[in-house]
Amino acid sequence: MSARKHFIRLFKAELEDLAEDLELLEGRYRQRFERAEIGGYVFRENDAFLRRERDSIANFSKIVDGIDPALYKSMTDIEAYLLAKSREQVSSFEDPEAIYILLKRKIDKIHTYLATDEPESDCP
Repeated sequence: MSARKHFIRLFKAELEDLAEDLELLEGRYRQRFERAEIGGYVFRENDAFLRRERDSIANFSKIVDGIDPALYKSMTDIEAYLLAKSREQVSSFEDPEAIYILLKRKIDKIHTYLATDEPESDCP
């Protein structure tokens, strides 16, 4: 498998993980509200913000699904494209700035992982 294709697969997995994390946070805030640890206003604000973030991640996942790794010369080209698209999405849809930061962190994480991933040797 090419590094470009591997990058895309890992990035999709990271996006799914991020969406699950946001769902867990939503559940946590709901529990805190039900136990009266936070008020209704705080709960609604947090809930709305997390839903926007989750929707933004879902929309970005569609962009990633449409990427053909063969159209890019390198993993770095894909990274640059994804960063540009995430910046564009945040700006165009007035998504929370945190989305760009979260996506960039995921891209950097995968880049570091793949850059340090050395093939295993058959030698004992």
